[in-house]
Amino acid sequence: MEKLEKLIYSVKYLPPFLYFGSAGLIAYDIYCYFIKETEFLNEYLELLLFILFFYMTHLGLKNIKKKK
Repeated sequence: MEKLEKLIYSVKYLPPFLYFGSAGLIAYDIYCYFIKETEFLNEYLELLLFILFFYMTHLGLKNIKKKK
């Protein structure tokens, strides 16, 4: 996992892109489900986005804790 973390932090704008990109896709999927009554993402891709979103949240909280 440490290699993946180093890879993510090696590119300057990759962490915010991964975090807000996954959050945006999840939000749009929720919008499509409730408003348009269609399915935007299949369940496997949705699961992958949730894992990515929570992993990026974990890295952000770990970074904040390290700075204190």
